[in-house]
Amino acid sequence: MDIAPISAQLQAAASLIHEQTHSRKADAYLLCEETLNLARELHDDAAFIAVAIDYALVIDQQGYPERSINILYEALQLAQSYHLFQEEGRLLIAIGRSVYTRAEYSLAIQAWAHALEVSELAHDHNTWVWAKFGVGQVYDAMEDHTTAIVVLTEAKKRADELGNKELLMHVIFNLGVNLYREQQYSSALVNYQIAQQYAVELKHDDEVGELYFRMAEVNLAEDRIDLAWQQLEQAEAICSRTHHIWALANINMTRAAIFEKQHNFVASHHEINIGIENAIKSGAKHVLMRLYLAQSELAEKEGNAKLCLSAYKKANSIHLEIYPSDKKQQIAALEEIAGIADSPGKLLLELANNPQLSNPHLDQLAQLICSKSIEILKVDQASYWTYSNNKFLNIYRHNSSRNNKCYEEITPSQYAIFSRTMLSGDLIIAHSVRHHQLTWPLYSDYFAAHDVFSALIIPIRAGSETRGFLCFEHRKHQHNWSSNEVQYANQLAIVAARGISNIDLSNFLTEIADLNAKLIQSNDALEQRVTERTQELASAMEQLIQSEKLASLGNLVAGFAHELNTPLGNTLTASSTLLEKNNELIEQVNLGKLKKSLLDQYLTESSMTAQLIERNARRASNLISNLKQVAVDTASSKVRNFNLHQIISETLTTLSPSLKHKNVTIENNTPSHLQLNSYPGSLEQIITNLINNAIIHAFNENENAQILISAEAIDSQNTRITVKDNGCGIGDSIKSKVFDPFFTTKFGQGGSGLGLYLAYSLATGTLGGQLQLESAEGCGSTFIITLPNQAPAEQNQINDLHRH
Repeated sequence: MDIAPISAQLQAAASLIHEQTHSRKADAYLLCEETLNLARELHDDAAFIAVAIDYALVIDQQGYPERSINILYEALQLAQSYHLFQEEGRLLIAIGRSVYTRAEYSLAIQAWAHALEVSELAHDHNTWVWAKFGVGQVYDAMEDHTTAIVVLTEAKKRADELGNKELLMHVIFNLGVNLYREQQYSSALVNYQIAQQYAVELKHDDEVGELYFRMAEVNLAEDRIDLAWQQLEQAEAICSRTHHIWALANINMTRAAIFEKQHNFVASHHEINIGIENAIKSGAKHVLMRLYLAQSELAEKEGNAKLCLSAYKKANSIHLEIYPSDKKQQIAALEEIAGIADSPGKLLLELANNPQLSNPHLDQLAQLICSKSIEILKVDQASYWTYSNNKFLNIYRHNSSRNNKCYEEITPSQYAIFSRTMLSGDLIIAHSVRHHQLTWPLYSDYFAAHDVFSALIIPIRAGSETRGFLCFEHRKHQHNWSSNEVQYANQLAIVAARGISNIDLSNFLTEIADLNAKLIQSNDALEQRVTERTQELASAMEQLIQSEKLASLGNLVAGFAHELNTPLGNTLTASSTLLEKNNELIEQVNLGKLKKSLLDQYLTESSMTAQLIERNARRASNLISNLKQVAVDTASSKVRNFNLHQIISETLTTLSPSLKHKNVTIENNTPSHLQLNSYPGSLEQIITNLINNAIIHAFNENENAQILISAEAIDSQNTRITVKDNGCGIGDSIKSKVFDPFFTTKFGQGGSGLGLYLAYSLATGTLGGQLQLESAEGCGSTFIITLPNQAPAEQNQINDLHRH
């Protein structure tokens, strides 16, 4: 869905806010508040996103209150719903900056890490550098200035290549700060001067003022007190005018250090007290902590033990808030270490191995998933919705006060966009359900009735179909969902899908058992009539053989499902391991004990784990796709005229990404004049399956593999297509079985036994032709497709779910 441009009514206000962001923060803040409220009323999403990005730069005067950060998350969910990757990245950078200023470093790292991922999707190199810049700031806050300098130097190189002056200014500015912390004063001063030149050119008055104070710090460290005092006065004048309160707190602290050096303790205390007020107002905890430490040290020099102890306690209290920054995370970590509470990863692993998933009823599955979701995600409420008969039905809701079956309904006719999103398999991350474009239509009918403020909605997918969704909810107040919570929710949906697959399998096996019972009855009846109705017996015997094949197919499908459980189980175990390693790394970062060796070890292990997840996920995906292809109507496409050479060329182009690492040459030697009036989609599927079969079975590694596709007109009514390879060939012992369903020589090694069966079914059924094999062991294989130029009559196969 495309976003409408900013309305004329709000365009002027948005432009004025952008102009005032760095010169008149107070005026810009008031105008932001007014414009954001109006944008909500007008449903002007483009204006809301644009203003929120600038709003992030002016809210520091309010100390980054929760309400202001909620606005940034509200804008983020809008950008995500419209797939505006560039704006999403900029908002993630802003959110990271806001929580970083509040010393909530773990949240800042999550936001900036997500911004790095989004920047890759948007090909937005500027956002990538902003995120790197943010990571450097965290290293600075953790007092690992050496690593901060390395990260910021890398960011500076990329910013230089981009020629982004604003980005260069910020990176060089913070590089100077870390050089100053490492007592490289001359290098720090050079960086400050370059950054200030950019700030003046860009008219970023707030940055100009802050840089004067940074240069004063350097001059004070080298005993150039008069110059430092002059620069502090310049800094204070500019920062007061631009309402840059965070910088004013630092100016007060630097001025207090000068007074202390001159033994003017009264004036030093006065500056520290003003600085504390400014730090509290701006929400800068790390600055406030340093001011209290300065106050404690000053009181110690004066012999004021009471003030010394009081200030030190306040500084230490803030230090405990910052390292780690989130008290809830700290408590949770302690509970896990002590064995009082289990980690989400462990709970997910236990759920995945729960025996109830093997053969559940749908109600039992819903109750199990919802109850475990409350423990894993720490949400107020979880509900399970199933999809059938063209509607979503809430069959179970679980919360701390009551658990009950529900019968609320959502139909596409009532909520078209929401239903379409679920059926397409897209999740919804609603930090605020009232303002999210996909959830606000349901607000009055559902969310408001249950006091829901935030919701995380994950479709349950079995194969390529949506079978329902899970809804995880926070009540009474807004909750901003983290990337870890989204990951856990996705894993819960995967476990639910596994339970549904087991239900489907159980139902299928029951049907097979019924068929077997009917077969026995049919066999008894046939024996009684054998002498009287010989001709009918032959027909009945043919039906019996087909039914027995169906019964055998049921057992094969059961084995296929067992094969599928292996990669899914491996994937879940590996992802849980990776999550625990992430938590360990975050803990080390929060404690300020991150070492390069530990990071290198983490990167090596996480890379290996990611490769394991990818291999197993790809293996499961291939198995599911092949099995799904057997179930669907093979004549689902429409008949149309097409050029045979062009269709085969397009098929090879589609396959090229997956074949680029294979040592195989494929030639399309079909004539350019051959035209067919048939099903091109089915023919493409046949060619694809024949090529994939050759790749998997015909060739050895480092072999000069070749596949040749050719065609000729047999007569005016028929065309012959040949697919020939120079592989190992097919022996006589198995040649008669290659088109049988589930027959493969490499089951569990990349083969499912469905590729050639599907190709044969499409050729002889949908396309009305023939598929033959000519091969000898060691001499390659040739598949011959004989097709009528005019396909059989088109069949009716409209599916309600796919139509929606």
